[in-house]
Amino acid sequence: MQNLWQEEEDFDEDFGLADRQRTALCTLQAAWEEALEQGVEPGILIETSIFAALSRIVTENGEDVAADYCAKLPERIQTGEFTMFRVLN
Repeated sequence: MQNLWQEEEDFDEDFGLADRQRTALCTLQAAWEEALEQGVEPGILIETSIFAALSRIVTENGEDVAADYCAKLPERIQTGEFTMFRVLN
């Protein structure tokens, strides 16, 4: 599985990869906020979101691809890839 945030394949010029990623993220953030408002605890949202994402990877690409993807997560996290708000010097 490729890093979906950095690869561009078969995209519509009017709605490119960055736009689709931004739309997906905004949609998921809105669903997250709605769940919080309904009383779902953040820890439950975290576990459920990770489960849903990994289940989808396994379904679409298999266990080996999902495991490889997860093995790369520590480095990606430590290099700030998942940090939403960074101060750039």
